[in-house]
Amino acid sequence: MSALPGTDPDRPFGVHFRMTRWKSLIVVIAIPATLLLVQVIVFQGVVAIEGPADPNRPSLTPLTIAATGISTAITAVLMTMLVAAMAKVPWRAVFRHTRAFDRRRVGIYMLGSAVLVGLTLLVTLLIAPESTGWGSFAVGATTIAIILVTLVATPLQSAGEEIAFRGALIPAAGSWFRNARLAITFAILVSGALFALVHVTLDPWLVSYLIVFSACTAAMGLISGGLEAAMALHVSNNVIAGIVNSLFTGGESTTLNRAVGAGPSANLIILMAMNVLAVLMVWLVERAKRSHARDNEPVAAPHLSGPA
Repeated sequence: MSALPGTDPDRPFGVHFRMTRWKSLIVVIAIPATLLLVQVIVFQGVVAIEGPADPNRPSLTPLTIAATGISTAITAVLMTMLVAAMAKVPWRAVFRHTRAFDRRRVGIYMLGSAVLVGLTLLVTLLIAPESTGWGSFAVGATTIAIILVTLVATPLQSAGEEIAFRGALIPAAGSWFRNARLAITFAILVSGALFALVHVTLDPWLVSYLIVFSACTAAMGLISGGLEAAMALHVSNNVIAGIVNSLFTGGESTTLNRAVGAGPSANLIILMAMNVLAVLMVWLVERAKRSHARDNEPVAAPHLSGPA
């Protein structure tokens, strides 16, 4: 499949289209600002019902999980439209480069990511059980509500963050450099910094984890030429972790501790290692796909010249 209009087939996914610097600066500022603004607006309904939350230990209730998913999805749609207008490319360019968006890839990477996340939870439980923060196992009405909302809203939140911070932000930040390597390096740094910023934490371990996660999902896009792998990892990680955590809170809502010193180093080191393994998984899958495609290329029949 040929590259989309306005994109450069010779540049890797992530920096495959460019915009002028003033436009890229608008996009880079608009993405975190829009996410925070939309969240403030959407969460007014949550505050009206549940009351104000502690910013250092927000409760993950069914309403807050739903509000997070809705606000992130709205931001992803708005930023996709903004980038398409600023760069004068089809909106599909945010999701892929020189090939169609591949649902089969999504399935493959969802399965692989789910296995990695499951193994990560198991390793953490065996090596550093205290870092999980789990309490007693219980399934109550709140637990069931959280699980149901997580299955619907968390994929919106996870995929929305990948669309906004990897699909839209990285090409915008990378537009400052003509050289593709400089562009992608700078863009990954900017994406990681802003991704950590919107998660509102000053804990060095949590910030490090968010930056590593962002860099790994950006690398997945570079390797695979699209957002499928990054979206699959993000969705699998957040959905599985959200469901498992909800089962070990005594039947009550979970809380997210973002204060300095909140990040248990053992748990986050294991998670960062899992992210690196996910990049390796994508590299192996994509290499196998390229090898299969080469093996199935039709061989041209030899040209036999007839008698003069």
